Amino acid sequence: MAFWSTNNSEPLRKFRFIVTFGEELWYAKSVSKPSFDVSTSEYQLVNHKIKYPGVVTWNDIDIVIVDTKEKKKGLAYYKDIVANGYNFSGGANDGIKKQLSKWFASKDVLITQLGSDGKKVEEWKLINPFVKSIKFGDLDYSSDDLVEITITVTYDSAVLS
Repeated sequence: MAFWSTNNSEPLRKFRFIVTFGEELWYAKSVSKPSFDVSTSEYQLVNHKIKYPGVVTWNDIDIVIVDTKEKKKGLAYYKDIVANGYNFSGGANDGIKKQLSKWFASKDVLITQLGSDGKKVEEWKLINPFVKSIKFGDLDYSSDDLVEITITVTYDSAVLS
């Protein structure tokens, strides 16, 4: 029986979510939910191939937020990276010196999906997350779109509750 033929069933909506990345990102435009791939190995026995599951690899997620003038989020993220994760020396021959930081790992990344009543339906918690990349958006005279910051987060695993 389909969900629309019962009174107490309601499909989940894409626009009801909260992203918490140390603090609640109320200006989050979109986020990809955690996903994983399982590698497979094959074993041949005479004329048959038998497949076995292998290693689980969790895929990176993208958090797209809207940059705001009041919060100066792009500048704030850049300062956090310089102060706590990566040291951009600026020298021509030095390149980028990386320092492993616990700052990103100490930030809980939670993706909470909400129901129509505003209550939590499901919540993903990323285990050992850190920022893999930040794209500070594009500028374009021919567009009146909002400036977006895309944060790519990588992690070891995720827990659904």
